[in-house]
Amino acid sequence: TGGQNAMIVDSSALAEQVVGDVIASAFDSAGQRCSALRIPCPQEEVADRILAMLRGALKEVRIGRTDRLAVDVGPVITGEAQGVIEAHVAAMRAKGFAVDRLPLPAGTAAGTFVAPTIIEIDDIGALEREVFGPVLHVVRYRRAETERLIDAINATGYGLTFGLHTRLDETIERVTGRVAAGNLYVNRNV
Repeated sequence: TGGQNAMIVDSSALAEQVVGDVIASAFDSAGQRCSALRIPCPQEEVADRILAMLRGALKEVRIGRTDRLAVDVGPVITGEAQGVIEAHVAAMRAKGFAVDRLPLPAGTAAGTFVAPTIIEIDDIGALEREVFGPVLHVVRYRRAETERLIDAINATGYGLTFGLHTRLDETIERVTGRVAAGNLYVNRNV
C-alpha cells in the first residue's frame, strides 16, 4: 500500500495547528509510512503564511540516529531509496520548482539520510508517483477551485489517507463526502 496522501487547508484553519500536524505527518518515520503526508494544499489566502511557518518549523527538525531522543528524522530504508528521493528532488528543482531543504548534519554522512524537503509545485499533476521519503509537495489552491482540487487528489489513484484542516462544518461535510480515501482525518495529523 502507498499513498499520494493530501491535506486540504482552508483559510479558516488554525495555522499553528496545521504546521505542527503537517511537520509530524510528513517527517515522522522519515516520511516512510504509507500514510505519510505528501501534498499539503493551503488555500491561496493563507498559503504564504503557512509556507513561511512550515519553513521555520522545518529548521527545528533534527536529523540523525533514531536511538537518540532529540532526533526527529532518521535515515531512509536503503541507499536505493535515498538515490530515488534525491533524483526526484533534483528533477523538481530542474523544472523550476522552489525547493527548501535542511542541511544534513555532519553525523549523517555515513548513512542513508535524506534532508527533509519542501517543494512548492503548481499542480498535483506534476507528481507522477509517490515519493516515499521526507518530501512535501505544497500546492496552493483557490477556494472556488476546491472541487477541481479534490478531483485532482482523487485522480492520483492513491487513496489511502486524506487530511482536512478547517473550522467550517459545511466544508468538512462537502470535502469528506467527495474525497476517495480510506482514512479521513479532520483537524489533526494523518
